[in-house]
Amino acid sequence: MILITGATGRVGGATLKQLSTRGMPVRALVRNAEKAALVAGPPVETVIGDLAQPRSLESALDGITAALLVSPLDPHQVELQGNFIDAAKRAGRVHVVKISGLGTALNSSVRSGRWHAQTEKHVEDSGLPFTHLRPPFFMQNILRFAPTIRASGEFVGSLGQGKVAMIDVDDIAAVAVTALTTDAHAGKVYVLTGPEALSYSDVAERLSRILDRSVTYKDVSLAVMRERLLASGMPEWHVDVQVDFSTALSAGHASAVTSTVEVVTGRPARTLEQFIREHVVRFTG
Repeated sequence: MILITGATGRVGGATLKQLSTRGMPVRALVRNAEKAALVAGPPVETVIGDLAQPRSLESALDGITAALLVSPLDPHQVELQGNFIDAAKRAGRVHVVKISGLGTALNSSVRSGRWHAQTEKHVEDSGLPFTHLRPPFFMQNILRFAPTIRASGEFVGSLGQGKVAMIDVDDIAAVAVTALTTDAHAGKVYVLTGPEALSYSDVAERLSRILDRSVTYKDVSLAVMRERLLASGMPEWHVDVQVDFSTALSAGHASAVTSTVEVVTGRPARTLEQFIREHVVRFTG
């Protein structure tokens, strides 16, 4: 039996869907009955639990042989995911497939990268079999610009001309599914990217061509972006993380392209053009 945390999130949800399509026995860890209703149904079993409540994880991990560990950004992320790792160790030999991200390193300039690195070390020190997946940037992040693209043909960011090897969440899930269902990737650390590195100006050009209308990218300073995020009501700690991301991305820290998706799954990673065409209605209304 495979356990999926973050089952109603992007990566967790996509992984759950792909496992379900294969008819694999899978259990979804959700925080309440409302979330359980979103994912329940054959062959998905649901269990209510919370990473902040270690006791609630015991029943979730009963009979589990492999688990996807992913949770939303949180300033207590190291503690929360650590609770899961400790519970997994008590449960037995659970293969933990950990979703990390941009700049994962103990000395990273990206604070969430430091959090991920601490958790990766916790898994390794636990003695559990593990696979670490590090996707630096989701193509799905582009969808947050869809309303302004529809309204004005413009989107705003703070990446300068930094290039990013962005990846479709479905490709991350495909690698996770392979790692969860075979032993061949235990002990591996994979950086997951799409097939090319693109700047936001490149993204605007692809959008313009596929949507057959002018789409432009407007770059603003980090100071301006920070003020906009704070004004939107985003918590200050989360704004700090977003500024870390923009700083690292603009410096090209996510520009390296890997072939891991194709090596692991046997098919190439999806292109941005494929992604835009799949979501064209979001950009055009």
